[in-house]
Amino acid sequence: MTLTSLPHDALYRVVSFLSVREIICLRLVCKDLRDLTFHTAIWHDAYKHAKLPRPLGPLDSQSREFLESTLVKSTQVGVKWNKQALTITSKATWFEPEWSALQGDHWEVVAGLWLVIPHISGPDILCYDLERGLRHVVYHADGAQILSFKSAISEAADGGCVMHAIVIESARSSPSFSHKLLSIRFSSNGPSLEFSMVIPDDIIGMGMSQLSAGKHLLCMSDHLTGTLNLAVDTRTRVLYRFPPPSSIIDPNFAVTCTQETYLKRLIATETHILAMFTPLTIVSELDEGGNCRAIIQAFALPAAGITTTSPPTLQLTHEGHCYLDIERVSLLCDSMTNAVTGKTQMKFLTHCMRLNLTKYFAHRVTLSPPLSGQKLGHISLSTEQLFSVPGYANTMKFTTSFDGHARGICVLHNERDGTEFYGFTIDASSMDEPCSGIIGPGVDIKEVEATESFPSSLRMTWNVKLAFDGYLGRICYRKRGHAGRNVLAIVDLA
Repeated sequence: MTLTSLPHDALYRVVSFLSVREIICLRLVCKDLRDLTFHTAIWHDAYKHAKLPRPLGPLDSQSREFLESTLVKSTQVGVKWNKQALTITSKATWFEPEWSALQGDHWEVVAGLWLVIPHISGPDILCYDLERGLRHVVYHADGAQILSFKSAISEAADGGCVMHAIVIESARSSPSFSHKLLSIRFSSNGPSLEFSMVIPDDIIGMGMSQLSAGKHLLCMSDHLTGTLNLAVDTRTRVLYRFPPPSSIIDPNFAVTCTQETYLKRLIATETHILAMFTPLTIVSELDEGGNCRAIIQAFALPAAGITTTSPPTLQLTHEGHCYLDIERVSLLCDSMTNAVTGKTQMKFLTHCMRLNLTKYFAHRVTLSPPLSGQKLGHISLSTEQLFSVPGYANTMKFTTSFDGHARGICVLHNERDGTEFYGFTIDASSMDEPCSGIIGPGVDIKEVEATESFPSSLRMTWNVKLAFDGYLGRICYRKRGHAGRNVLAIVDLA
């Protein structure tokens, strides 16, 4: 019996155990197997089980071509990502807007494909398609100018990316200003404004410090007061307040929250909003790494019918203590809930610089249901060291998929004003098994740029803002081009 003589169900079952690379190689065997590899069901299954960083999927709206090309590209990038020093795989290019709006840090690159530039002191938010060179005006402030722009990017529940932005606008005819929440959707058809809504002044502070976006929740803090600010359910577009400061494990928290405690991190996940506070004055409670004892609280949307206030108030559901350098916390794997125990688990990536060494850790945060007679559930944390690099790597960028597979870079700025890159991959997909991380050898970006005839005016320096997309292995950064104009350098690595 030959492979092609098997019943279709059995043949599909065999192919489901193959990697992306092996499915592509199967096309070279014979015509029957080649035809088989073009079936949508094959790539739907491969996408579902792939141990690769990839966008949300497989979805009914995603074609076989999208699933295949996404997996093939991620596989090609991953083959060399942490096995050897990174190199430029495609000619470095640069992109120059038609007016010098690419200033400071007021720009973002979404999914490595779209450059978003708010025209500060102007009326427009522009988006440039970096692949096709198209220009879009995704938002126009009619009769006003944009004073401030703060954004966060998340995956859409039905595929693609969404940029949520808080914009402060000033009317040209009067000294008044307003806050607006914008939601910009990115898909294969390009960018589009999903909605724009005004945020009432009485529920938003003057200082925008942190903006975090999950799949359904958006939250924001106020850097002028160091406190929680507001949250938005992006599905219903309902604004929520945070409840007044309170704590069961620290009775003095309500007082110290405004006097001695500072909100360091605010992270929106699929199920909860995590707020991490650290005391400013209590320096005696430090762990061996010099990290301060932090309070972690989890908030969730109230159950239907519980709240009667307008706007409604979030519900404090869990809290706990931990020792954690919470300034450098990034979400690695979103909420996974055990249907039997009711525990929700999420994982975070941090890095710590000590004694000329930068260590990287995975932190597993578990939200346990409240015990009988208790109001709040407990938050526990366990830590695993993944890898380390020599020197002080003060920049880390990574892209993580919905199931905890991540690909990223850490950037080391050495004493010679050089910039060294290390590529890493992380598997944080299991609720029970330890996280694993692999890092490759470093490479000085100046040496790579020199061998690629990269224009000297576009070479990276230590203080440049960096955007990264792990699916493509692409970095983007702003530099001075010809005649002092700002340009965006685009480099593909692997």
